[in-house]
Amino acid sequence: MLRMARTVYVDTSRTASRTADGKRKKRKPHYVYDGEKVFEVNKLTKLKDVDEVYIDVLFPEIYEEVLELLKRGIKVYLLKNPSILKKLRIENNLRKSDENDSVLLSKISKDGFRALTIQEMEKRVELKPWINKYELLSKRVKVLKLWIKNDGYDYKLRDSVRLMEKDKEEVARKIIEILSNDTIYREACRLLGFKDSVEVAILTTELPLHLPLNILKKFVGLTPNRNKGKYDHRIRTHLSQLATNIYINVKQWKDKLESPEEFKKIVNFLPRERAIYKLQSRILKMFRKAYFLANSQTINNPIGR
Repeated sequence: MLRMARTVYVDTSRTASRTADGKRKKRKPHYVYDGEKVFEVNKLTKLKDVDEVYIDVLFPEIYEEVLELLKRGIKVYLLKNPSILKKLRIENNLRKSDENDSVLLSKISKDGFRALTIQEMEKRVELKPWINKYELLSKRVKVLKLWIKNDGYDYKLRDSVRLMEKDKEEVARKIIEILSNDTIYREACRLLGFKDSVEVAILTTELPLHLPLNILKKFVGLTPNRNKGKYDHRIRTHLSQLATNIYINVKQWKDKLESPEEFKKIVNFLPRERAIYKLQSRILKMFRKAYFLANSQTINNPIGR
């Protein structure tokens, strides 16, 4: 007798699993709806007898869980546009809650999800520790430079900064190496005027480029009210840094830099802060263009996109 495929819908949590040292204080489980009831799991890998898993958000903290499911032969699908959930809540007169959202996921058409692949998740899992290290070194270098500038005393901190910057460069090279053959990354670099860029590599990996541009802007807080503070501050930092790099390069190299003419006009005719803000918006447009160009070139989308 054939067993019917079992499908579950999951409102994912980035804090469901404890940290390695077990010190995470706020811990919220994943909420799962199986078509009949809602229940909780602390790891997606704890799901039993399932064939398909539909999730609302792919947090870096669950990359390895998703990869393990895929390697078991379980299909995992990611919601393309999370704003659909808000619309469904309003239509069904429901308050926002993890339990309600897990049930509402089951009401969304299958076309509203995209399939995740082993190839995509393996690359994400491989990149995650390198990106974490790059971000940590960036923060430490920034703090130490600020101390040196504000205090007026060196205390040999400059030597530490030089060592960290050297490590940071090596980590950046590793990130670029891992993503060097990614079609979206290569297209983004070409459109933005770079041969290679660690910030472009990180944004290629972590921006949800399948989302419409207006939703993507909300995701990074590029709205007049900064989406009321509800945006990914970490990704926005990378976007801001990339825009700052472009601004500085255009100012220093002028016509020698293969930057889009639109970028050069923004840099040359706007004050620094306004220019960097506007560049961020234009960079997102370039990434979306790179995404569509890359997907038109290959059937097997790089990193699953």
